[in-house]
Amino acid sequence: MKRYTNLSFSLLAGILFVVIGLTTACEQTNYEPLSNAAPGGGTVSVYKAYSLTGVGSSTVYGRVVFYRYSSSVTLVQMGLYNTASGTSYTSSIYQGALTSNSATALKPLDTVSGATGAFATNKYYTVTDANFFDNLGTYNANIRIMAGSAVVASGNIGANATPVAQAQ
Repeated sequence: MKRYTNLSFSLLAGILFVVIGLTTACEQTNYEPLSNAAPGGGTVSVYKAYSLTGVGSSTVYGRVVFYRYSSSVTLVQMGLYNTASGTSYTSSIYQGALTSNSATALKPLDTVSGATGAFATNKYYTVTDANFFDNLGTYNANIRIMAGSAVVASGNIGANATPVAQAQ
């Protein structure tokens, strides 16, 4: 009987030790979520913004912003006002100043949604040409926004215009 008591006491003590160990050693710590970004990430603070104005009787206007993401990636964001819901607008960077009326599209950008006035596919259009942003001020170019074959808004960029806002 003494052997049975020692065995049950040992078994009971072992179970109690395990239960106490598990409940005290594995306490959950409630950490606040990290809402800040890692160093060097999360914000794009170097940019140049240019105005887009309506063409002819069009009331569409807005702004295009170029952000330096890295030396090899430039992000482009479009914001248009007075666009027609249900209409898609094409956007491209053209060679020369607006007054040159060039038909040479240097870089087609994303389609702009008439419902939002922003790029239809993503918030930013990505330009992966090395040093695009760094050379932006030297480009002889303009941007045109078209509904079908009609230009509804446009604006000079690069060497043809001073940015309306910028941060280095």
